[in-house]
Amino acid sequence: MLMALKFSVPCVPHNGAMGLTELTSHLSTIDYIAISGRKSMLENADSHRENLRHPSRIVDAHYVTPLDPGYSTGYTVEALEKYTYPDGSFWRSDIGREIMNAPTGGEL
Repeated sequence: MLMALKFSVPCVPHNGAMGLTELTSHLSTIDYIAISGRKSMLENADSHRENLRHPSRIVDAHYVTPLDPGYSTGYTVEALEKYTYPDGSFWRSDIGREIMNAPTGGEL
């Protein structure tokens, strides 16, 4: 953010998914308050939100600034039980076993 400000380059963090949206909403607030004083444009990645303990909120096309302490990241107990590798229930499913048994490229 500091380098973007120094060179007058807009900074739009890539959110991806699975908690990055929640993290970048905090970074945007830090940028606005302490660095550039400009409102940021943020990407919206709205996938797998059901797995997050504190999913970000958007109202009128703007992220709502989180008020709770912390970075708003973290997964629900259910998501951890399902996706923890290699013992989660996902990894025992047909799709999970297929992923686990797929070539990694090193053996080609």
